[in-house]
Amino acid sequence: MEQNLFAYIGEPDQLMSVRDARLLDGRQDGVRMIQMDNGGALECTLLPGRAMDLYQVRYKGANLNYIAPCGITAPAYYDARGTEWLRGFYVGFLTTCGLQHIGSPAEIAGEARGLHGREANCPAEDVRVTRSQTADSMSLTVEGSMREARIFGENLRLRRTYAFSYGEDAFTLTDTVTNCGFGARPFLLSYHINFGYPLLCEDTKIVLDSLGVEPRDAHAAEEMEHWREIEPPAYPYQECCYFHELAQDAQGQSGYTVYNPVRRIGVRVSWNHADLPYFCQWKMLGKGEYVLGMEPLNAPLDGKKIGEEGCLAPILQPGESKTYSLHFSFIEEL
Repeated sequence: MEQNLFAYIGEPDQLMSVRDARLLDGRQDGVRMIQMDNGGALECTLLPGRAMDLYQVRYKGANLNYIAPCGITAPAYYDARGTEWLRGFYVGFLTTCGLQHIGSPAEIAGEARGLHGREANCPAEDVRVTRSQTADSMSLTVEGSMREARIFGENLRLRRTYAFSYGEDAFTLTDTVTNCGFGARPFLLSYHINFGYPLLCEDTKIVLDSLGVEPRDAHAAEEMEHWREIEPPAYPYQECCYFHELAQDAQGQSGYTVYNPVRRIGVRVSWNHADLPYFCQWKMLGKGEYVLGMEPLNAPLDGKKIGEEGCLAPILQPGESKTYSLHFSFIEEL
């Protein structure tokens, strides 16, 4: 890094640019979007209008994630019934699932729970973009809060912060979930991290230290020996889901790498294993629906849900918070 770096520039956008905008037209109309680049090889598009999730990430100009045909949709179009959530599931690099339900739709104690919960359709408030600098470096944070709350029910707040550094092809996501109510409240959280073309193709390697793997259903069981393989797009294609028990390193970290050796682009993701001890691999390699999901969770995806006996969701006491942190690094070599 050059010394006295800021003597060379007139505006911080010369180093790390940020654009805060609202989208127009169609079902995306009104959704707030923040685009940033890190002054290196990393570009990110965040959607404060959709739970501070990541719509798109590019590395060295190449897209890394899948984008579904519905595109970005405003939260006003959210439909909690059954699988209608899919009509607004643009997939993106990250979709947050929770906080009162994850997984398949269910009816519990007379209440219908839609696919993957409401969190991904909660718009953020108190959104802040902050630049910090020294003589020879710059950092950028983007943060915002989502409320999942109702009278006679849950009162939860998720505060999300992304932290970037100038020229460093990496970022850290930190979430703090707080129970703002006056009674104990369980919560569920799944990080639906998704990869797509051109990162994802037949050349792609999955590096995952799995101590054990279980198929979600009979079809996945038939294909289980191929869980690491990325085949060409096919039609029809039936999705496969696998539940992994992940190893952890000496620091208690788990993670994985998705890498394309031909294009020399890849992503490493790591987190504290004790915080997110469960993991789901979603393999959906259909024509036009070509995506790999690699998803850490705080409770089993197909386990007992909130309101059912035996639910493993963490419980927050009144005023209590729980913080999660995931680190993403973008690589040219394994």
